[in-house]
Amino acid sequence: MIKIGLGKALGFSLLTFIGLNFLFIIIAETFSVSGLEPLFTAISSDPLIIITILFAPINYMPGNVIMSLYAQISFGVIDITLIRTIGFLVSPFVAALVAGLTGESKGGSFGGWMITALIGSAAWGVLAFVYLNPNPIVLLIGYLINGAVYGIFYGCFALLFTKTEMY
Repeated sequence: MIKIGLGKALGFSLLTFIGLNFLFIIIAETFSVSGLEPLFTAISSDPLIIITILFAPINYMPGNVIMSLYAQISFGVIDITLIRTIGFLVSPFVAALVAGLTGESKGGSFGGWMITALIGSAAWGVLAFVYLNPNPIVLLIGYLINGAVYGIFYGCFALLFTKTEMY
């Protein structure tokens, strides 16, 4: 039974994660001074930039996102970076909750979210190889560590919202 729950949790959490990331980037760019045109110009000139949009939170550790959000609110910085930072925090959280609610077991819920996080980090790793960075292996390892941290950190929330109980 873990396979069905794992597949549902993976599919729905990946869809939620990608959709919310895109939504928050679109909202942030809508409120920017230049509007949406530079975003879509960048996407049309370099289609791989969509990976940075769809999997943006994987590039930042959860603790750094929380501290950045705290600093922006403390200093009264209300602009597009605040919207993006909220998106970096909300989209993985909601995706992990969706994984928890759609997974039929604890293992399926946690595994679905963990694979979603690792897919996002692998996408960043592929981007490092495509753009021929000087040390793509080092970047790939860093992104995989970020994906594992995201998987474990937000996977706990997926476990909390799983329908089944342990006893």
